[in-house]
Amino acid sequence: MAEPRVAPARGRSYPRRQSGSSRTRAGAKRPASATSWRRRLVAAAIVSGVLLIGLPLAHAFLGELGAVLVGTLVLGFALGRMTLKR
Repeated sequence: MAEPRVAPARGRSYPRRQSGSSRTRAGAKRPASATSWRRRLVAAAIVSGVLLIGLPLAHAFLGELGAVLVGTLVLGFALGRMTLKR
């Protein structure tokens, strides 16, 4: 006969069951969502806008060194966001 399930100690809970998505194989590929290509397109548009509009404005207002520093910070941030593991 199966033993009755005893309530856990105060402050603890029963272990959660795995959801269906976490039971899939580790190497299984999931279909890309419909918005992933849009997100990449918007990110590419923002980077292009910064390069074509933002850097000349930074050069005009801050000079050569300021434009290089601003461009390095913005593009470094963008690269970090693009390579972020989710």
